[in-house]
Amino acid sequence: MEESKIIKATTTQLPPCCLRIVDNEYILVGSYHLDKPSGKRTGLMEIFDRNLELTNSYPTYGAILDLKLSPFDTNLVATAHSTGNVTVWKFTLTKDKKSVELRQLGNLQVFDVNILVTSLQFSPLDSRILLATNTLGTSAIIDLVDESVTFSIDSTATTYQRLVKTSYNVQGSFENAMEVKARKFAGKHALECWTGEFGQLQPLQNVVFTGGDDATIMAHDLRTKATVWSNNRIHEAGVVGIKTSSPTFRNSKSTSIITGSYDDKIRSLDLRMLGDDIYPGHNTPVAKQWDCDLGGGVWRFSEMPSNLTRTFSEAPSNSNKLLVCCMYNGAKVVDVAEDSEDMFRVTNYLKKGHESMCYGGDWCTDFIATCSFYDNSLQIWNL
Repeated sequence: MEESKIIKATTTQLPPCCLRIVDNEYILVGSYHLDKPSGKRTGLMEIFDRNLELTNSYPTYGAILDLKLSPFDTNLVATAHSTGNVTVWKFTLTKDKKSVELRQLGNLQVFDVNILVTSLQFSPLDSRILLATNTLGTSAIIDLVDESVTFSIDSTATTYQRLVKTSYNVQGSFENAMEVKARKFAGKHALECWTGEFGQLQPLQNVVFTGGDDATIMAHDLRTKATVWSNNRIHEAGVVGIKTSSPTFRNSKSTSIITGSYDDKIRSLDLRMLGDDIYPGHNTPVAKQWDCDLGGGVWRFSEMPSNLTRTFSEAPSNSNKLLVCCMYNGAKVVDVAEDSEDMFRVTNYLKKGHESMCYGGDWCTDFIATCSFYDNSLQIWNL
C-alpha cells in the first residue's frame, strides 16, 4: 500500500497531543509541556488555518491532554488539563471578523489540582453533560448547565458567571477556578483511566464505557453510576480507545464496541446481552471478538465525517471508516466490516513526518490532520 501524501506540515511550539478541526477550516491543537527541573506541566492552545498558518495561541497553566467539540454546537470547546480542571471555550470570529479566537467561558475545577484529567467526551444525546476521566482511575459526569436551562453557548456562559470562583494553589501559583461537583461512577480502574465513551444506540444509551491502564474495560450505568460489567482478560495491555456504534457508524451493530489498546490491537467486541441489558459481572466474556495488530498502540479513534461517506460507499449509512492514531506507528484509516474474519482493513496510512507518538487526529471534507508529540509535528494529508 502506498503511503498517503502530505499536503502541508509545520512545527508546534510545544509537544501536541490532541487536535480537532472546526468548520472544515481551522485546526485547534492542545499541547503538553513538562518542565523536568521543576516538574511543572503547562499547555498551549493553538489555532491554525488550513494552510497551517498560526492565527492565535493561548497559554494554559495546566498541560492539555484532550480537546473536544460539542456535537450540539461545534463552537463550544472543552479542554482537559493536568491540573484537575476542565476549561470551556467559545470559538468565534474576532471583532474585526478577519480572524478567529477562543474566548474562555469557564474554568471548572473537577478534580484535585494534582490529578491529571486524561480525556473528555461530550454526550451525543444530552447537550448538558460531559464525561471526564483521570489518572486516579476515576470517571465522572460534569453538568455543563443546570437541567432547567435550555442548552446554548450563551446559557453555558451565564451559568458559569453565577458560580463562585475559588483560588487554588497550582504548581506554586494561585489560579482561579469554579469548583464543580462531578458525579463520579462507582467503578474505578486500578490504574489510570485513559478514555471514556457514551453508548449512543439502544439498548446502550444509558451506558458509559471506560478503559484504563489496568487492561480493563468497564460499563457503567449512566443513571445510577453503578458498574454493570467489567473485563480485564480481553486486552493484553491498557485500554486507551473506545468507539461505540452510532447513527453514522456501524448502526446495525448497536451492541458492539471498538476498542484500542497499548498492545497494538484494534478490537471489535460483541457484548453478551441479557435481553436489553449487558450480561453483568466481572470478567463475563463477550459473545464474539475480532482483533487486528496495527503495529502501534491504538490510542484514539475519529469517525469519518458524515459528508465524506458518499465518496467511499454506495450506502452512506453503512460507511464504517475510522481514523486511528497509532502512537509510534503514525496514523491509519481503517475500514471496519460488519461481520467478517477480515474485520479490519487498513486503507490509508501516514507515518512519514511523525517520528514520535501520534496522539491526535481528526478529518474533515478536504483533509486529515494529525500530530505527533516529541517532534512537535502537525501535518495535513489526504486519502
